[in-house]
Amino acid sequence: MRYEPIVQIGRGGMAEVLLALVHAGGDVRRLAVLKRTWPELATDPEFVTMFLDEARLALRLAHANVVQTYEVLTGEGELAIAMEYLDGQPLTRVLNRLLRGRSDLPLPLRLRIVCSVLAGLEYAHTLTDLEGTPLELVHRDVSPANIFITYDGQVKLVDFGVAKTLAASHHTRPGTLKGKIAYMAPEQMQRPFVDRRADLFSVGVVLWEMLAARRMWQGMTEVDIVAHLAAGRAMPALPAPAEAGLPAGLDAICARALEPDPDRRYQTAAEMESEIERVLIGSADSHARNLGKVVSLAFAAERAERQAIVERHVRRSGSRAAEPAAPRASDDAPEGAPSIDLTLSGLDHPTVLRPAPERRFSPGWFWLRRLATVSALVGVVAVLLLASNRPPFVSIPAVAVAAPAPPPPSPAATPASGQPVAPLPNPAVAKPQPARPLLTADGAPDEPARPRPRHRRPRHDEDGTLPPSVELDP
Repeated sequence: MRYEPIVQIGRGGMAEVLLALVHAGGDVRRLAVLKRTWPELATDPEFVTMFLDEARLALRLAHANVVQTYEVLTGEGELAIAMEYLDGQPLTRVLNRLLRGRSDLPLPLRLRIVCSVLAGLEYAHTLTDLEGTPLELVHRDVSPANIFITYDGQVKLVDFGVAKTLAASHHTRPGTLKGKIAYMAPEQMQRPFVDRRADLFSVGVVLWEMLAARRMWQGMTEVDIVAHLAAGRAMPALPAPAEAGLPAGLDAICARALEPDPDRRYQTAAEMESEIERVLIGSADSHARNLGKVVSLAFAAERAERQAIVERHVRRSGSRAAEPAAPRASDDAPEGAPSIDLTLSGLDHPTVLRPAPERRFSPGWFWLRRLATVSALVGVVAVLLLASNRPPFVSIPAVAVAAPAPPPPSPAATPASGQPVAPLPNPAVAKPQPARPLLTADGAPDEPARPRPRHRRPRHDEDGTLPPSVELDP
């Protein structure tokens, strides 16, 4: 299986995210995502251990509301995880666009998103190893940035990079926090180990913000948030249901999820999900199909832009595959050798969307083409000079037809010996008169002719090798 990077779609402090085309054999291609670590981290033993723990965990997750991981890719100084490509937008962008100003995201669809997240968390919280032992998995970073909405209405929980299990081979250093403080449970700042109820507090913050259409800690710094949580004070209250147009019971669900004491919260994600499902009964249709339509309409331009990038790359990849391939050293590999070809080093710069095509031409043909181009340019310049309306020189009539010769120098630049600057075909008229200025037909002094600017035409082998400049939102 070969991964061909297309474009960078995200980056963070530990890794970058690349959209890639997967060649799965038999002319089968599909889109995938590569999460590649930065080179300086790929040689850190502690980071490599943490990254491989994440990979082992992600490979075990298989649920409709959790992003799927395909395989782990390792190389010389490189680590990457191949994952499912989600064609959509993170919940952060969806909320910023649809809940800013007037609300275009109906309440039933907001509640459907929360229920889908809780379904994915319930699966992760109850995951076991191959022997049936519970892994006690905790995500620890549930937030809108890690909830993805696809254009067909699927809701996926992503990025288990800071997830914690009992079997993890690395441990969080004392005094460090993993996760986003604005969505963090109070016990994450006070205890070295947390359980699934910390994730339910984070879901409570997400629910609060989706119902109130604003940030729960709006106007507060991270220091203020930490002080508020450490003091065990009550969480900010939702607007009154009547004022916000919320069904009865939602405020109580949100308040219970945000209890500072974990024992007073929901104990499982399934319990909280069932409470919200009761509110959804009798409400407008909250089907995933409707959610997909809303998100697709809101991000139609972004979707078309990315689709155009993918289509261009697929066409180029197909045209390159149709060309006869030159023999490679790998073709001589013995039978049974691994066939995985991971090309990741071609994206050291985010703006490079594809590698430059190979230049296949012989040296003789190269110089012959260059000579023909130069000859054509000389001919064009000669025709333009002959077709110009400039009157001929009075003092030197032969100069008017000497197109290839350079313009005569000014009197100050003429050598004292009076020798001609450039020899002409006719010696009798080739010697200029340095003491007399050049005159036009009406007797007025003429300015020395200026050389015409020449613009270099692009070489044939340069055409099409520069990638388009594309900026996509992370």
